[in-house]
Amino acid sequence: MPAGERRQQILDASAEVFSRKGYRMAAVSDVVDVAGIGRGTFYLYFDSKREIFLELIEEFFRGYARLLEENHRHLEEAFDVQGKVLRTWRDNMLRVLTYHKDNPHLTDIVYREAMGRDEDFSARVSELSELAREKLVAEFQMMYDHGMMRECDVEVVTSIVIGSVIYLVMNHLQQGNDADVETLADMMVEYHIRALIPEVGNVDRALRSALGK
Repeated sequence: MPAGERRQQILDASAEVFSRKGYRMAAVSDVVDVAGIGRGTFYLYFDSKREIFLELIEEFFRGYARLLEENHRHLEEAFDVQGKVLRTWRDNMLRVLTYHKDNPHLTDIVYREAMGRDEDFSARVSELSELAREKLVAEFQMMYDHGMMRECDVEVVTSIVIGSVIYLVMNHLQQGNDADVETLADMMVEYHIRALIPEVGNVDRALRSALGK
């Protein structure tokens, strides 16, 4: 197997093991068993369990960072061409939920294992998470500046939305109940619109624009 593929195979096996057993209970022997490789092969690519755990966190956030950058660009373009801003917001939310659903092991590792588990791990997660916060604050500020949000503290709204997304991911997408991401995205965006649209705004019109209903 080419070196790049072997390395990814070990990462995938480690993600499964850490998600199932937890970082503290997992051992290198568990990883090599799932990967079907010798212990020596593991150490050709990684020095320790800790190193591979950090690499998995990085892998999750590299993909997530690309997604957030793309979502931000889509929203800026919607404003620039006077496109369907609310529909774009809904589609962005769908992509966020889909990314987590498509990466269940990495999602478990980041939200269940890395956060608060270890000073180095949690510090890195906090550092990488700041990108998501910065993008969301900027997007809410754009909406506010265009009169699409009522008078509010954008920072507080951002915290509420991030918390609700994490809760939705962990209690619906990660529970193995085949949650429909389209439905979840629609529900979340509908709640956002009802909570944040200016009092003079037309809620029904906004919902039709975002959700087609």
